Amino acid sequence: MRLTVAARRELWGILFIFPAMTWILVFNIYPMADAFYLSLTDYNLLQPPRYIGFANYRGLFGDGRFVHSLGDTFGYAFGRGIPLVILALLIALVLSRPFRLCDLYRTLYFSPVVLSGVVVSVVWGLLYNPAGLVNQIASAFTQGNPVFWLTSVDTAPYALIIMAVWQSIGFYMIVFIAGLQGIPAEFYEAAAIDGASAWRRFRHITFPLLQPTTLFVTVICVINGFQAFTYQYVMTNGGPSDATEVLSLLIYSTGLQYLKMGLAAAMSLILFITIFVLTLIQLRISRNDDVSYL
Repeated sequence: MRLTVAARRELWGILFIFPAMTWILVFNIYPMADAFYLSLTDYNLLQPPRYIGFANYRGLFGDGRFVHSLGDTFGYAFGRGIPLVILALLIALVLSRPFRLCDLYRTLYFSPVVLSGVVVSVVWGLLYNPAGLVNQIASAFTQGNPVFWLTSVDTAPYALIIMAVWQSIGFYMIVFIAGLQGIPAEFYEAAAIDGASAWRRFRHITFPLLQPTTLFVTVICVINGFQAFTYQYVMTNGGPSDATEVLSLLIYSTGLQYLKMGLAAAMSLILFITIFVLTLIQLRISRNDDVSYL
């Protein structure tokens, strides 16, 4: 049977997307479906999975360690995300304007992004040492008494947040700079002619037109914050007293150290649902804030 032109076009389209769809099915959809199945089983990696229904989920929210870890994850994600978005925007506002050595400053701010998280963790671990550089700088405010940044329940979460902001700020700065450069200069010229101050130009031009970029940065910040693992694993291993045990680290220890893969899979699904719901909320909030230059 001879195919029509439209049918042949559709067939060729299917053939072209088939490799990508196969990749998604094999490496995305199937692992997620398998993880959901494992979350309904008792599986220790040594024996075949035994179906137990939703027992893993029912037990999680009565588990104090899981609830505490979920709270640590929220604290880290938003404690890192809020200052990261604000500082990245402020730096982008400064570096989006051409001036001498502007490219050098952009490179310096962005350079930590390309470093390995493990390397950054090791270096900052030395800086946070009681005899390290951070304590030497802070000695003027602590009367020479060393602060045990990574071994104190009160300071360890903040120490990791400061380090995470330092490493990540360059990436979000670049995203904000791209958004700022996409705003037509005519808007600022018209506002300047009308006598608008710098604050009014930011409030009524920059901030509204930058909302799509801000939404993107916020969503990525939240997702990355909830997926945190490297810093907590390398620097504190979840301590002290589980103060930095984020959910990804608890999933790792539950599944690969205690061999409770079914319970770890249930935690993973809850983490996925949490990130998914938070992303939907952010998109919902910004859905009616679409902007146009026309």
